[in-house]
Amino acid sequence: MSLSSRVPRAVPPIGLVLVVLLASCVAATPDRPAPADAPPGGQANASRILTVATTSDAVSFHPYKVTDSASRGYQGLVYAGGLVRRNPHDPSQFEPELAERWEISPDRRTYTFHLRADLRWSDGQPITAEDFRWTYEQARAPENGYPYASNLEPIASYEAPDSRTVVITLKEPLVIGLESADVIQPLPKHVWERLDWNDAERNPEIMAPTVVSGPFKLKEWQRDAFATFVANELYFRGRPKLDGITYQIVGTNQIAWQKLRAGEVDQAGLEPEYFLEAKQLPHLATYEWWPAAARWDYIGYNLRRPLLQDVTVRRALAHALDRQALADRLYYGLAEPSYGPYPPSCWCYTPDLYKYEYDPGRARELLAQAGWQPGPDGRLVRNGQPFRLRLLFGPNSNRVRERIATVAQAELRQLGIEVEIQAYEWAAFLDAIKRPPYDWDLVVLGWNATVEPHWMYQIWSEQAIPALNAGAYVNKRVEALYAQAVREFDLDGRKALYAEIQREITRDAPYIFLTVNKAFAAIHRRVGGIEPTPLGISHNLHEWYIR
Repeated sequence: MSLSSRVPRAVPPIGLVLVVLLASCVAATPDRPAPADAPPGGQANASRILTVATTSDAVSFHPYKVTDSASRGYQGLVYAGGLVRRNPHDPSQFEPELAERWEISPDRRTYTFHLRADLRWSDGQPITAEDFRWTYEQARAPENGYPYASNLEPIASYEAPDSRTVVITLKEPLVIGLESADVIQPLPKHVWERLDWNDAERNPEIMAPTVVSGPFKLKEWQRDAFATFVANELYFRGRPKLDGITYQIVGTNQIAWQKLRAGEVDQAGLEPEYFLEAKQLPHLATYEWWPAAARWDYIGYNLRRPLLQDVTVRRALAHALDRQALADRLYYGLAEPSYGPYPPSCWCYTPDLYKYEYDPGRARELLAQAGWQPGPDGRLVRNGQPFRLRLLFGPNSNRVRERIATVAQAELRQLGIEVEIQAYEWAAFLDAIKRPPYDWDLVVLGWNATVEPHWMYQIWSEQAIPALNAGAYVNKRVEALYAQAVREFDLDGRKALYAEIQREITRDAPYIFLTVNKAFAAIHRRVGGIEPTPLGISHNLHEWYIR
């Protein structure tokens, strides 16, 4: 799952003032870069089409209906971003995107954005301020069910006084005021206004958009088979140097890796063990970096279940997993143990929180305190009922998630807890954890977080149940602390508030925090124009080319 790609705009498409670029967030550097005139290795096609093998297909192209990273990836190809974006080389700063400039009123409430004059939809119609205003009105309508509707709450008014001016007034000054104003990724009003926002059968733009603003246009999409995109000649940054991108949906990460290793594709989603091998292959360039927006894995609790509403039980389970072993054996050193909602790389991080270190003895003590005692066969029982849990992960092709699930099953079995594991394909997995009857206890998942720490409040918000807060966690103190922190303009004051947020969440243990992960990629050397930054490598995708 992802908070990047529009959660809000700077939370790509998953914030401002007072954001400090983390010292440990360094730009990636490729291993053994090839000379510019080096011939490509492997058997990759010599056309100007980038080919990507992946195991997860998108769910929808509707930017205001989905939260999964696969859908966000497709949407990022066909829809341009918002008004501003973070500088890829210095994520603490903002730069123009669809707006060429902006002004902030002296009271820090009103943001006036001036759109670029060269903005066009792919059908040639201008992208206007009215497209932004109309999209905002649709996103804020309760009946349209926008998962990130809480992002719109700080806005008092959203106006388009002329075709190139967007004026957004906040209800009050906020530290993250620029990001709070820039929360809309525009849709083409002249196309969408006659279509149903919620019904894919009556709105073909939801599954097959024809009028777009991003660097590429959708050519063809066959679910769970492939998706093909072609260059958008009217993209505001200029026509991409690639003629197109094709995603091949393959059964497993192992198949994806085999295709990349053989030179049959240019890029693939890799698991850590494959990345180590990729470093040794001459036709691949490899990149690794600690991202400015942290990536972390966890096991989440379904707090609708009475058994897991006992915080003592949740703390016991958190002590049962050896995070260092997971980082070493499953991530091959490309991860570090994590114990809370923010990584050490974040300026808001505090080490002053309780860490659920691997301690099976302590786990047994806590389970006993909660009334769970071993029966004659060693399995835990309370009031005649055995301790059983159902753990889900998805997609079933993700070997790391599968191994996390099996490790958790084995560790909890040592405590006398029975764990049933079930794997799903991605769309079915999201449906299982976010829709009634919520028949699960534990879920293996990860978040692509945000540079600005405030936006992570969404995964702890009661209002975000179940879209982002799938486990139905409710903590009014955490929500109040986030509300206070976003109004605190003193950096030290903000740090203190985020420290208390971290302590409160770790005391409550709504997740078993596992690891914070390095980002890494391996790409065929025939692909040029890649520019690693703290925000990754895809920020300039329109400048990639085939040698």
